[in-house]
Amino acid sequence: MNFGIDAIILWSVIGDIRSLNFQRNKVNVITGESQTGKSTILKIFDYCFLASEHDIPHDVINDNVSWYGIKFYINDKSYFLARRSPVGNTVSTDYHFSSIGEIPQTPTPNIKQDDLRGILEAEFSIDDRVKMPFGGKVIKSGSRISFRYFFLFNTISDDIILNSKNFFDKQEVDRYREALPRIFDLALGIDDLENIVARERKDSLSKEISKLERKNISLTESKSSFSAEIRDIAAKAAEYGLTPELDKDITASSLLDMLGMPSITPNYDASTKRRSDINSQLFAINRQIRKYSQFNEEYKSYKSTIKSSQDSLKPLRVLMERSSEIVKSEIFDELISSIQVDLRTIDETIKSRRPVESQVNSAIRQLEDKKKELLEELQVLPETPRSFKELQDMWVFLGEARGKLSIYARMDEKRAGKPEVADLTGLIAEYDAVQVKDVEAERAATISLIDEVAASLMIQAKDALENYATWYASFNYSEKKIQLRKPKSTLIENIGSSSNHMFLHLIHFLSLHEVALNKNSKFVPSFLIVDQPSRPYWGEEEEVDPENLIHSDRAKIRTAFEMLNTFIEYINREYRKQFQMIMFEHVPTSMFEGLGNIHLLPTFRDGNALIPASWRQKEIDL
Repeated sequence: MNFGIDAIILWSVIGDIRSLNFQRNKVNVITGESQTGKSTILKIFDYCFLASEHDIPHDVINDNVSWYGIKFYINDKSYFLARRSPVGNTVSTDYHFSSIGEIPQTPTPNIKQDDLRGILEAEFSIDDRVKMPFGGKVIKSGSRISFRYFFLFNTISDDIILNSKNFFDKQEVDRYREALPRIFDLALGIDDLENIVARERKDSLSKEISKLERKNISLTESKSSFSAEIRDIAAKAAEYGLTPELDKDITASSLLDMLGMPSITPNYDASTKRRSDINSQLFAINRQIRKYSQFNEEYKSYKSTIKSSQDSLKPLRVLMERSSEIVKSEIFDELISSIQVDLRTIDETIKSRRPVESQVNSAIRQLEDKKKELLEELQVLPETPRSFKELQDMWVFLGEARGKLSIYARMDEKRAGKPEVADLTGLIAEYDAVQVKDVEAERAATISLIDEVAASLMIQAKDALENYATWYASFNYSEKKIQLRKPKSTLIENIGSSSNHMFLHLIHFLSLHEVALNKNSKFVPSFLIVDQPSRPYWGEEEEVDPENLIHSDRAKIRTAFEMLNTFIEYINREYRKQFQMIMFEHVPTSMFEGLGNIHLLPTFRDGNALIPASWRQKEIDL
């Protein structure tokens, strides 16, 4: 995504304007003395792009600035965005926005923050589909991704330029620390929007299917439990002569209707005969089940005996196989032939046997099912005729029965009113139809590409890396950082030099940006802010003897500048795309001589600073 800054504009509290102008497709360098506000430019960048908190210094800067503004471009569009200066630690909600990049004489609030966020998210290709794939302590799964998370790829602040652990800014902030692993695959094209949407749909369908399956199981179990009680009520009603003999599948509503008119006298002779028939069948079924079970046990014993017999014949088989080594008698051949015939007979006999456990177990299951049906039918048949001794007993029974049956009938109606709970075929078919791409192969390929790009950058930095010049750059995906691996080894070096850490940070970010461009990322801006890469080397601006230049720190930091300069040229040539950098330094401008892609802004020295001395003088006069 082509992105960069054309200008940063500040308005003083009395209306004066301070402007810093940058060139596109260049390494824009602001160098100068300490305490002149160079590093604050990065904080202003973060603040203008909708930061919810700020760390802009109050003394000198916030106390003198009324509005902060940025003229920037995204792809082929130019925009201007300004935000009112914070009051204390409270950020402002006043924004001025121009969709044509027009810089006002004096900013005035003209857009709400949510509307501005929507415009910026659209430019970053973020819509309702771009959501967090999984949650954390702070970030919720399925929450919308902020465009600000992708700026993690665009800044190397003074806090991390020498850091050996964190290679990304804001990792001390929970939401940014959790966001990085969640957006990384999307940022580098390992995953894409269509696949994310498909995966979310599949996850949603899976949850819905599981939920409905649990409901089905719950309803089935509850139906099974109250079906048994309905049959029990039907049997008692038949015993008391309130209903005829009923089918085992009697429903709660049907039985409730019958008990509303309890005037039928049951046929006890028929029910007694049926109970006798069922008991006879149950006896026969139980006897068959016992016989089949006994057969299974005997068959297991038979198989064990056969196996033992086969084992006992192994010496004979070995004897036959090695007959050429044995001293033979006159009857040896005849004996061996006889043994061979017997062994073949035994083998054929054993071979003709077939396992029968499955058939027997199937027969047992069928008998068990028949037994269950008979027991359910037996449950609704009255055992012996009964009568109410008193009228009060009848009303107690009818009241309890009708109460329970009313509840069961309502449960049946509720279940019948939700056919989707019972039928999951449609959801399962849709789930199977959704295709989700496995990103593991693409992730492995991308990591290899990062390593390949980093290897070429290592060659450029080999003179500065000295002892590690021949080591390999290896991207640690889980920790999201470049590490150094010893040749022909899996050893990852814990390097101790801050200068080496600085080079690793540069190699890390340049590699990620080239891969993002290689894969046409819609989310990673082609833009980088670097705060003082010379920090490990450069103290004050002392002069160095030119004869010692090759081995001096000055030569090493020059190597870093050459890497950044070459990167712009390389991206232009190989990818036919642009890339912009902004770098803050305090080295002499002579360090950049001969680097064609460097644009030097006026040096912050001799009163020239982010906040002009004249602004502070006017404040004193006021």
